[in-house]
Amino acid sequence: MKRSLLTWFLIFNICTGGAFLLSRCSTGGKEPSSGLAPDFSLKSFDGKEITLSQLKGKVVLLDFWATWCGPCKESIPHLIQLYKNYREKGFELVGMNVDRGDGEAVRRFVTSMDIPYPVVIAPEDVVRSYRVTGIPVTFLIDKKGMIRQKVVGFNAPIAKQLDTQVADLTSEKP
Repeated sequence: MKRSLLTWFLIFNICTGGAFLLSRCSTGGKEPSSGLAPDFSLKSFDGKEITLSQLKGKVVLLDFWATWCGPCKESIPHLIQLYKNYREKGFELVGMNVDRGDGEAVRRFVTSMDIPYPVVIAPEDVVRSYRVTGIPVTFLIDKKGMIRQKVVGFNAPIAKQLDTQVADLTSEKP
């Protein structure tokens, strides 16, 4: 009887834990958002202070992600290319890592992926201020600091959409 109860307890915990992890890692869809992007000031892994309000005048993409999220990892090569294509045209990308715990593991991951854009650890208050409920999620912010798009997940159509929107926003006059 004890063994049967323990088995059911373990199965229940594995299922609910798996459902929680799946809910935190999305594969597609978009959720429009608008308004002034919440400001933050965080130190990147390369030691630079990243303050969103100081990036006004640039198009900014905030990418909320984690090292354990498959779609997040899949999006990184595309984001690297997007950054390289548009950084000279007034575009900034900030990786907003939501892993909790070992910052050194995140640093090693960033180094292993050769991520050229700034990456910060996003504290819970910043995650809440952007109403992040799943990852990956990106926020595209225009030159005036307004959120133009919130995109949840990552797949080929989303990659194409981000390319188009960044191209359009970087060519707009402030």
